Amino acid sequence: RARPELGRFDMHLSYEEWLDFIELTLADWMEQVQGAAEKSSGIFLWKKPGEAYAYRRDAYKRMSELLSTERASRLSEVVPAMHKAVMDTEGEETRHLVQPRTPPMSNAALSALAALRSAGEEIPLELGPVPREECSSTF
Repeated sequence: RARPELGRFDMHLSYEEWLDFIELTLADWMEQVQGAAEKSSGIFLWKKPGEAYAYRRDAYKRMSELLSTERASRLSEVVPAMHKAVMDTEGEETRHLVQPRTPPMSNAALSALAALRSAGEEIPLELGPVPREECSSTF
């Protein structure tokens, strides 16, 4: 399903198409996170350099694990090794941070999340990186 602020519309993918999407998403993130971590970002709510590593940290780890199992003939070794190599470039000062949700990328998305909260959805107010022990959401 699509993200809540986009309407949660159904997405019709075969299992292989979904795995392709996961593979592309993970590869894109692994290619870009080091550069993104060099600076802060108002859009992603990263206040300091290095916080990009927190963005969906646990989800990307799960994607790596999933792909290494579901596409073992091709990815069982390379994906976990690449994920580890990328994460090993992170400085110690941000390794305790997580950012499980994508922050709203527009005023319309921000309004949609506010509407969902007012309807009883449990969407955290703080969507930037937070220490893991303060995080109530897993994705």
